[in-house]
Amino acid sequence: MASLKDKVTIITGASSGIGEKTALLFAESKAKVVLASRTLENLEKVASLCRSKGLSKNDILVIPCDVTNDDNLKTLVDETVKKFGRIDVLVNNAGKGNMGNVMATSEATLDETMNTNFKSSYNLSRLCVPHLIKTQGCIVNVSSVLGQRAGPHLSAYCIAKAALDMFTRLLALELAPQKVRVNSVNPGFIMTSFADNAGYTNDMQAKYLERLKVIQPLGGAGKPEDVAKAIRFLASDEASFTTGHLLFVDSGRHGAISS
Repeated sequence: MASLKDKVTIITGASSGIGEKTALLFAESKAKVVLASRTLENLEKVASLCRSKGLSKNDILVIPCDVTNDDNLKTLVDETVKKFGRIDVLVNNAGKGNMGNVMATSEATLDETMNTNFKSSYNLSRLCVPHLIKTQGCIVNVSSVLGQRAGPHLSAYCIAKAALDMFTRLLALELAPQKVRVNSVNPGFIMTSFADNAGYTNDMQAKYLERLKVIQPLGGAGKPEDVAKAIRFLASDEASFTTGHLLFVDSGRHGAISS
């Protein structure tokens, strides 16, 4: 996608899953990528894969970053501007889930989930906006179908993603006069390490994968590449007249009767 060539792109949660596949697609499109995550070793692996896609070492910046740490976020933005001189695209992808309904979810767990899935995107976006105004750039938030459909087994995650969806719409309206676009992708269940990290047992995952054949009408779980392609589209000039949009990459789940 030529419209991403040389675009300086920050990707959080870039060390695995959707973030990794997004980095590789942007590398193929000749964007300059800033890879951010807590795990340096995994980031270095992704950086190597980006180089295998033809991206030069000088077009890749690796920054260990805990998105819940305000100082880390400031460093991420400062180091990006120091190296590349600008920011064109921000992909807020870092996220996590914790199993539990409302009554089983402690305030501490809610805070942790909100901080990772919502507040980090809120704070990093605010830091990037002055730079994005200069480039008339864009933000792509990685949300979830569960931001719009209740999933009682992941209550804190649903609440956080619902906040992120409203933030996407609000910021899109606020920045439209400056020609900065803000959109989100809202995946259904995607085959990543999310379920393991959220506490799903192997048996629970096996049963849920069977259920997905019904509640995700095109059939089964999606792949990280499916979401990465949507992110690339929203970040590109192909989506130049699109802002405030929630793009569901969920096999039709958001329109289904059951969740």
